[in-house]
Amino acid sequence: MKISEEDIANLIEYNTAKFFLNLGRLNGDEICDAPEIKYIFTKNWFSRIFMANFNESDLSTHIEQIVSMIRNLNISASWYITPQSCPVYLQNTLKDYGFTYKDDWSAMAIDLENVPESFDSPEGMEIKEVLNLEELKIWTDILVKSFEFSEIVQSYKKYFINAGLESPNSHYYLGFLNGKPVATGVLFDGEGAAGLFYIGTVTEARRQGIAKAMVCYLLSTAKKKGYSISVLQASEMGYPVYKKIGFKKYYTTKIYRR
Repeated sequence: MKISEEDIANLIEYNTAKFFLNLGRLNGDEICDAPEIKYIFTKNWFSRIFMANFNESDLSTHIEQIVSMIRNLNISASWYITPQSCPVYLQNTLKDYGFTYKDDWSAMAIDLENVPESFDSPEGMEIKEVLNLEELKIWTDILVKSFEFSEIVQSYKKYFINAGLESPNSHYYLGFLNGKPVATGVLFDGEGAAGLFYIGTVTEARRQGIAKAMVCYLLSTAKKKGYSISVLQASEMGYPVYKKIGFKKYYTTKIYRR
């Protein structure tokens, strides 16, 4: 059955929210997974707000409640605005409550029917799933090096290590080049779509096709699991890689932070 572009857009947004809410639950954070809003509030990592679906009549009330929680917890939070966010002028209203624009992500998806089960990878590259805590610690080391999270290195490491490997939906992968760990990836078994997260390569190993090989490996794995579509949110740096592989952009996610 062919999936409409509207359904694919909804899958991308839902998959993103569920992945981060899943991490939040495993860390014991404050979670909301309601039809009108989804969020994760934490003092240990980034707090995030997704999938706003408010009525115009009570928009101010909802935003005021969320801002009050942010203040009481003494945290900052990122609000993800998409074309599906309601009401349509939500991002303009957020500015009135102290939220400022920070970044854009490209919401992308690929039809796995067009993805080959075998692919070329750089000579000496091997990809392995993380299966124990020691491997997860190595994964977090490569993650922070790949994304250059210098300001919050320990928070990132601790957050993923606390979550551990308890979730049956999140699968962590390490990429090795000549036996040395150089890349990360996450495959999230979402509802209706396989999500890709944290595709990263350490600086000294870039421009060798390692990120592309990791993505292709995860897509092949998702296809073998029976998924027909895979989704992700791409940064400006990652967008050309995903586009070349065959991902299509469906919308722009605008991120506001307070």
